[in-house]
Amino acid sequence: MPYVKCDRIPKLDYFATYSQPSTYFNTENTCVSFFEYDRMFDGLYGLWNAIYYGVKELQEYYIERFKGVKYFITPDYSKCGDASEAENQHRQYRSRIASIWLSMNLDAIVIPLVSCANEIGMKYMLDGMEDCTVVAFNTKGPLGDPVQLPIFLDSVKYTVDHLKKLKTIYAYASTPNDEKVMELFRYAIDSGIDIIIPENMLRTRNKILGGDKHGSN
Repeated sequence: MPYVKCDRIPKLDYFATYSQPSTYFNTENTCVSFFEYDRMFDGLYGLWNAIYYGVKELQEYYIERFKGVKYFITPDYSKCGDASEAENQHRQYRSRIASIWLSMNLDAIVIPLVSCANEIGMKYMLDGMEDCTVVAFNTKGPLGDPVQLPIFLDSVKYTVDHLKKLKTIYAYASTPNDEKVMELFRYAIDSGIDIIIPENMLRTRNKILGGDKHGSN
């Protein structure tokens, strides 16, 4: 996998969503994320095709769209348990290339996303991330799906055990229940890793509604 490195730990306090540009500068330390259906940011005119096919006009569109954004989470091209492993690996490869493009063209800090669909994917999900001191996880899926939960917990443990320089994990969560989110990272917390849960629009909405919605990609 392409090498990515993130050894600067910004003080993020808000996760904006790709499809809502009005939130990109919600705070001084807002980070743009891609935690939504892939069709919202991928496709014929998506960032990957702009990069892969070298479409200059489309790349310029994204440079203008993200102008001034200081922080990103690696684009989340969803991996699926029922997809072929070749497809899941390719989606991770696309994420890495898009991440490198964002950092090079926007001079932004891009925090690598850790994700896998199954035990096989865990074997390569950290390839090229060995020097990272900060990573991100999306908790929406595992909190709402008992099938994904054990895989997520194993991936947290695997990450902590294999990224020797890791200091901080940023967690995307839709639930306002911090204790429930923190429990997912119990192994990391017990290992001295800082867990930070920035605010986001969905999480704020659930706080207002008094619900505990987990959501899913």
